[in-house]
Amino acid sequence: MLNGDKTDNQILTYHQNCDPGLEYREMMDTKRDLGKLDGRQCYHIIQSFKPGEVTPELALEIAMEFAAEYQPDYEVVIGTHVDKKHIHSHLLFNSVNT
Repeated sequence: MLNGDKTDNQILTYHQNCDPGLEYREMMDTKRDLGKLDGRQCYHIIQSFKPGEVTPELALEIAMEFAAEYQPDYEVVIGTHVDKKHIHSHLLFNSVNT
């Protein structure tokens, strides 16, 4: 999801309520603190756009705004991919909130 080949050397990435490189550990710590290590671990949303509809930067901004509005208390990792004709953003968020 954060592959440099797909995210313009990770320029098109964003972390909400978690730190780059520590995402997994922080999400698992949140689950452990809340006693919710079982069941679904995370959710994955893909926002996809028609070729030429948005710039990579706008796609990332849209994903960031979505996460801020609808998942403000969740740890979220976003990677906007530019390796296909259609730009798309992956949003991976913890199944429990902080």
